[in-house]
Amino acid sequence: MNDPFCDNCCTRMGWTEFLITKGCFDLHVSVKPGTDMDGAFKAFCHDHQEMLTINGWLADDITEVTQ
Repeated sequence: MNDPFCDNCCTRMGWTEFLITKGCFDLHVSVKPGTDMDGAFKAFCHDHQEMLTINGWLADDITEVTQ
């Protein structure tokens, strides 16, 4: 499976949206279903429209975005 390259790709691929907070910084990302977010994981950043690698153990809060 290829990585998403836009917001719509994440939706079509069934990825889940999250807000990740570390200190005063927030990331709005989507991740593949079933991703272990306690370790390092790949996520699509909706603000910059690019893939990131996030170290989940450094996050202060990870909250799923619900519609």
